[in-house]
Amino acid sequence: MSNESSNNWKLGIFVTIGVLLFIITVYFIGVNRNLFGSNFVLRSEFKNVSGLKQGSTVRLSGINIGTVSKIDFVSDSLVLVKLLIEKDVQKYIKTDAVASIASDGLMGDKILIISPGTTSTTIVKDNDMIASYKTIEIDDIFSSVKKSADNTKAITDQLVEFSAKMNNKNSLLTKIMTDQDFAARIDKTIENLQTGSNELVQFTTKLNNKNGTVAKIFTDTKWADNIEKSISNLQKSSGEISIFTSKLNNKNNILSQLSSNDTLAISLDKTIRNLEKSSDELIKFTSKINNDENVLSKLINNPKLGKSVDSTIVNIEKGVGELREIEAAAKNNFLLRGYFNKKKKEAEKQKR
Repeated sequence: MSNESSNNWKLGIFVTIGVLLFIITVYFIGVNRNLFGSNFVLRSEFKNVSGLKQGSTVRLSGINIGTVSKIDFVSDSLVLVKLLIEKDVQKYIKTDAVASIASDGLMGDKILIISPGTTSTTIVKDNDMIASYKTIEIDDIFSSVKKSADNTKAITDQLVEFSAKMNNKNSLLTKIMTDQDFAARIDKTIENLQTGSNELVQFTTKLNNKNGTVAKIFTDTKWADNIEKSISNLQKSSGEISIFTSKLNNKNNILSQLSSNDTLAISLDKTIRNLEKSSDELIKFTSKINNDENVLSKLINNPKLGKSVDSTIVNIEKGVGELREIEAAAKNNFLLRGYFNKKKKEAEKQKR
């Protein structure tokens, strides 16, 4: 009997301790997940929650303020995360706050971090939506490290290849570093380049001279128009010269015949000689005309002789006028009227 009573006491103590441990565990879990305090809900959307799960810790400025209460799909590329936050910290979270997912340590569990807003002064309300951004994940870091390592390996391989080329006796760099003649030629080339650059500077200063030809070509529109007109005229002249030369090369052309036809050249030679003789005779004739004793020279130069010739011509005109008057009087005379009428009729017959 005493043994059964002892067993009952042991069982009772064991059950009591288990219940107490269960209550303590529930209490701590509730405190950790803020199940017993006053809470409010915030929401945020992510393209990838990166291993975040229901019950993960929510932190604000490094302090635990809540837990992730639910994670739901909005679409195939968007996930909605609901946060259960302590009511006491609501006044510290503004509407421009941003949620991000991070790791608790280097390899720890995923947690959600809220960055408090800085520009807005409006406090979030229950069930408000806050913005989110993707933080750098450890996988991204490893991928970046791997890529950097691959690049480093490629660079070292190229460096080894480059150093092998440098150690080649026939390479350019080796010649520059060891061959004195080659280095002297390079030095001379550099000096020549320096001299050429100095001359180029002088040339460019001449080019930049406002009164220079090149500057006028680039800046003076009138001068450029004149050059363009000159070039156009040269093109026209070259065309006309081409036509003229083609005409010169024509076998029927007189110049072509002069250069190839001996008969025509002889006849032209005779003509030129005759012209020379005629010019000589013309000179003799003009010298005679210019002789003061010549009648023509006196008519041109002697005013008295000119006046007498003029008066003679006037007298002749008067005499002709008087003769016409006499002829008219004779025609009206009854004795000679018949003769003139007969002569008039004969003249009319001849016209017919």
